[in-house]
Amino acid sequence: MKLGLNQSVRTDLQLRLSPQILQRIEVLQLPALDLAAMVQQELQENEVLEVDNDLADTESSADDDGSDERLEELYNEDPEWTPARNDDRISRTDYLEAVSAAPITLLDHLTEQLDVLELDARERAVAHAILEAINDRGWLDIDLADLEVPDLDPPPTDEEREHALHLVQALEPAGVGCRDLEECLLLQLDDARPDYTLLVTLVLQHLDDIAHNRIPRIVRDTGESVETVLAAIEAISHLDPVPGRRFGRTEVPHVRPDVVVSRVGDGYEIALENDWIPSLTISRAYLDRARDRSQPAELRKHIRGKIESAQSLIDAVEQRKNTLFRVASELVNRQSEFIDHGKAALRPLRMQEVADALSVHVSTISRAISGKYMQTPRGIVPMKELFTGEVATTSDSDADTASRASVQELVRKIIDAEDKAKPLSDEGIVRILKDEHELDIARRTVTKYRKAMKIGSSRARRVYG
Repeated sequence: MKLGLNQSVRTDLQLRLSPQILQRIEVLQLPALDLAAMVQQELQENEVLEVDNDLADTESSADDDGSDERLEELYNEDPEWTPARNDDRISRTDYLEAVSAAPITLLDHLTEQLDVLELDARERAVAHAILEAINDRGWLDIDLADLEVPDLDPPPTDEEREHALHLVQALEPAGVGCRDLEECLLLQLDDARPDYTLLVTLVLQHLDDIAHNRIPRIVRDTGESVETVLAAIEAISHLDPVPGRRFGRTEVPHVRPDVVVSRVGDGYEIALENDWIPSLTISRAYLDRARDRSQPAELRKHIRGKIESAQSLIDAVEQRKNTLFRVASELVNRQSEFIDHGKAALRPLRMQEVADALSVHVSTISRAISGKYMQTPRGIVPMKELFTGEVATTSDSDADTASRASVQELVRKIIDAEDKAKPLSDEGIVRILKDEHELDIARRTVTKYRKAMKIGSSRARRVYG
């Protein structure tokens, strides 16, 4: 058998997505704020792309501005250049970019307080080393014995470390510099309270009992009345186990809905929120330069490439708008009961159903709703929450038409209406669902939904006193 290298030719079919298609996919799945950032970046990088500032005359001057004619002439002059076309104008808006100031960090907050204290050099050095070892939660990350102060000679003693830690723990917020949960809570207790001793006892010995609502055991061990124990637990519940949580965090961004649904008569009006995205157009000056044969060939080629890129982005944004509107319209049509009556009226709906109705691939639906929000008379909801599967049942009853979200909402309402002194067991909730709502749901399903909503068991929900 002869071994060697040889060359051969074969034909092979491969599916490749064009850059324009990839860009449209990216733009479609971008959330509102990310799309705004992308548009701003393209405006900075592509000189032929600009914001259309002629809102008042956008429609009336469509035939007067000459941009479409210039594109047509440019296309006719060079048949090999076939840029994407966009015949529909996008409404112009003003985009306001809010720049928030950098938030103060926990380390900065503690350092400011420490620097005004009258401390000697060794105390200050050890205290600053402790501040550096405190994490964002406000807890001390390392064992105090392992604390190193490189610039201090001789190294600090255990007594100096403890003293410096007490200085740090006296700073605001209360509880900072703690090494465990018990110490964090104890640092926040006011020793002037008349029930201070009871509070310390609860923190040191009964945190697990509090977490599991074992009030009778706490009453028995402390010898206090139910009312006194409940008042002490209420005081502990207001302590913060993460004292550093309010520092070093940016503000929670405002949810900007992409779709607004309003009640109009007996129906609904659907509108896209595009006012914050600037209306894009192609610079007339660059269109003229691309047609001007007196310009260098390389420059004209460069400008034409930029024009193609700009037109591709304009088309991608327009297609995103059209696709999002079609998906939103189909969702409103299929989930109108939710808009009228709330989450309990959500019907089972799969993405494939909407994809089939719109004659698109299911991945298009997934991208269209990714990170998007819809403002409805029921509030602002993620669009993906309007898709929910059928609930699992143990029999062939009418429950096969109920969605998981609607059953979860029913379970929540049943628990909210229960007698808190005698909360319902999961079996009791199952009976109510069957008797009052004709839903034959398995107990394990109710348990799963209750845990998903972070609702405790009947014993944990019981209210004493």
